[in-house]
Amino acid sequence: MKLTKEQIQQLYTFTRQHFVEHFDVQTELVDYLANDMEQILTDKPTLSFEEAKILSFKKFGVFGFMEVIEESSNALNKKYWKLVLEIFKNYFKLPQLLSVFLIFATIYTSFLFVPDHRWIYMFLGFGICTFLMIRLFQLRKIKKQRFKKTNKKWLLEEYILNAGNIGALSYLIFQIPMNLKMQLDSVLLVIIASLFFTCYIVFTYIIAFVLPLKVEEILIKQYPEHKLV
Repeated sequence: MKLTKEQIQQLYTFTRQHFVEHFDVQTELVDYLANDMEQILTDKPTLSFEEAKILSFKKFGVFGFMEVIEESSNALNKKYWKLVLEIFKNYFKLPQLLSVFLIFATIYTSFLFVPDHRWIYMFLGFGICTFLMIRLFQLRKIKKQRFKKTNKKWLLEEYILNAGNIGALSYLIFQIPMNLKMQLDSVLLVIIASLFFTCYIVFTYIIAFVLPLKVEEILIKQYPEHKLV
């Protein structure tokens, strides 16, 4: 027995009522519920749609859809960071490599000519955190506009437009050397520190600017049906 379009829409409503807010996760659950209910109704044709839905939902256990939400979240989290890593690697090839080298040279020179290295940590930390706060505010507006347009949330889109939730991490990274009062007393340490900060700046730029600009392209590639939304 095949479910009707109206019944499929009822299943979408059912998943939303059980705290599944992202359309991609809703679709995954609706596909499972629909297939399972069709089998249930084939085996027991006297059951109603609601009875079949309850039987199917009970198979998810006492926590309902929470386990599926967690599994989907973990899978898309891996997908997100894979995208970040792929773009990050490209920045160490020409022509992007020239920009990376310029950032590295600027930081390296600063460490050599500024006696107290804590000023460099403070400048980099304040600069990146300020950039992130401004960009996260912009991305929040973009996210609201996209939701207003489609009335749908996508979990992968959430990761991208939240910029990987790295705001707190950025603050922590720049607080550690300041609290330790680290002074780089060798050329090797200066090179390592300069390379680290260069990579982190590139990394931050990718997740806060490059990926959000590609959000539509990424969603269509991940969810071909997104073109129809």
